[in-house]
Amino acid sequence: MDAGDARFEAKQYAAALEQYRAADEIMGVPTTGIEVGRTLERLGLLLEAREVLRRVSEFPQRVDEPRPFSSARQRADRLLGDIAPRIPRVTLEVSGLADGATVAISWDGKPLDPSKIGGYIEANPGQHHVVGVAAGFPSVTRDIKLAEGQALQVVLAFTTQPGPTATPLTPTAASPTSGAHQASPRKPVLLWVGVAVTAAGVAVGSATGVYSLSLTSKAKKFCQDNQCSPDAQEHIDNAKTFANISNVAFAVGIAGAGLAVWQFVAHRKDAPKKDSAQAQVNASFGLGSVAVSGTF
Repeated sequence: MDAGDARFEAKQYAAALEQYRAADEIMGVPTTGIEVGRTLERLGLLLEAREVLRRVSEFPQRVDEPRPFSSARQRADRLLGDIAPRIPRVTLEVSGLADGATVAISWDGKPLDPSKIGGYIEANPGQHHVVGVAAGFPSVTRDIKLAEGQALQVVLAFTTQPGPTATPLTPTAASPTSGAHQASPRKPVLLWVGVAVTAAGVAVGSATGVYSLSLTSKAKKFCQDNQCSPDAQEHIDNAKTFANISNVAFAVGIAGAGLAVWQFVAHRKDAPKKDSAQAQVNASFGLGSVAVSGTF
């Protein structure tokens, strides 16, 4: 308990929780439980704090019990009243499925009780990951960030993905004046689309990646000995979000580069050949860079 008090005063709440839990496992009395609940509340683990505080509040009262036990119950009751309105609530709904269709939903990697669908879910503040799976449909994922006291509606919309349909080609008779038009290469619209997507992906990926590193640096100011205070959580969450955006942007940029190279080669094949040598194209990709080289 003394070690936990010292770490709590230093705002090293994760380390303090470890010490308080060790004491509570030995004693299991209101005076140890109240410190566990109080530290969980400081860490933003409101659901876990409420569970421990309820145990403290409902601890059997004895006539000859120490006075600190009664004080701990009173503190637990006050904290329970403070925590209740701060717990976020999520209303989870599903759309796009026929009546009676079976859907499996996981919340932060754990299966969700089907009875919760259409009702509300209590959760701790912070980042959460939701996945819905239904037969015959692509899985649906949602990443949400909850603030204290927030009420949010989340809809998992299932949609089918129709496959591509082929468009028949209708041959046309050649006219005397159409030869010049047929000989000229088509305008490489997709080539320039690929170049634009590549540039945008690299630009967005670089900017968000740098910003994510900046947020990580800010978060480290609130951390010591691999233990972080609640003040660091917002910076950590934002750093993860921008890092994910950066990864997606670079992936889009690489896809755009692939499209540009493919279109470039395709249009070179359509162009009149000056000799019998075969064109060769080499492409390489790196973090924030795209290079294309070849012989034609």
